[in-house]
Amino acid sequence: MVSNHFTTLNLPESLILESGDIDASWREKTKDEESGDLHEARATLADPVRRLEHWLFLRKVEPPRGSSMAPPMMDLFSQIHGVLAETDAVITKMKSATTALMRAVMTKSAVQAQLKLQGCMQKIQQEKAERLDRFPEFEKKGNGGEFTEAVEVLGQLKFLRKWEQQCQERLLSLLEF
Repeated sequence: MVSNHFTTLNLPESLILESGDIDASWREKTKDEESGDLHEARATLADPVRRLEHWLFLRKVEPPRGSSMAPPMMDLFSQIHGVLAETDAVITKMKSATTALMRAVMTKSAVQAQLKLQGCMQKIQQEKAERLDRFPEFEKKGNGGEFTEAVEVLGQLKFLRKWEQQCQERLLSLLEF
């Protein structure tokens, strides 16, 4: 059974929490007891995507599995997927470069790939910020029993998080050379 992470840290069941408040509550609670529940509560509430998911769970709202992507998200996915594929090709070539000269020749491609990945990450950050800014709206609607938009945005945030992780992984791979 999943505990109520808000209650665990003595915080209000709100989507709108400051990271400083989460950390302060966690520090205060860990003075008296050391518990995996406290660490899990902190990790869940500190991550806005996990916080939204937990908030919905507590309201017995289960997001549908395998939801489809809205057209604007598909467009973003297409852009990111293209950059990831290009970057993978650069990484493959760099791995097969056996001489310093070959690696030097690949440097321009690697830098271009890094810049494209950083551009994707900026877009992802903007998209995430737009959705996170809607948390007060979701909370207000949730008080009236309306969760449709919150569920939809949760799915979008999960996609954005996955794409962000993929971009970060590729950036790290490029930096290894």
